[in-house]
Amino acid sequence: MIDHTLVLSPTAALVFHLKQAFFMYAWPMMIGFLTILGYQVLGRIGMAGSVKWPVVFVLGSVVSMISLLGWAMMVRSLSMIPFYGCGVGVASAMMSRVYAVTMPIHPRLKVRIPRVTWRGDKKGIEQLQQALKARAAAARPGAAGV
Repeated sequence: MIDHTLVLSPTAALVFHLKQAFFMYAWPMMIGFLTILGYQVLGRIGMAGSVKWPVVFVLGSVVSMISLLGWAMMVRSLSMIPFYGCGVGVASAMMSRVYAVTMPIHPRLKVRIPRVTWRGDKKGIEQLQQALKARAAAARPGAAGV
């Protein structure tokens, strides 16, 4: 039964519909995106071998929780599944274009800031390879004269 005497402000209706649209469309895409992004980062950090195991453990736990949150959300409504899948697809496509993620020290701020080198950035890839060669040569004793 609809009560026609009930007065609803347009602002309240707008806020309701914006929240509904966010949680039905944008939220599943964000969770799907974060799931794949987290698994990709976890895999790359785990394969690096230079990160301590507690960091890998915590990151793996957080990524698994995000993934399970996404699956628990999909149980609520079948209409959320395509948007979760779109988030997964966008993250997979984006991560396939990443060549490397480095953490250079910012010259003025003196803090490490993540820097993404994309596969199409030939100049960035060349600079990264030269820096890696220079670091490897400096790490080997007696290799400076070779």
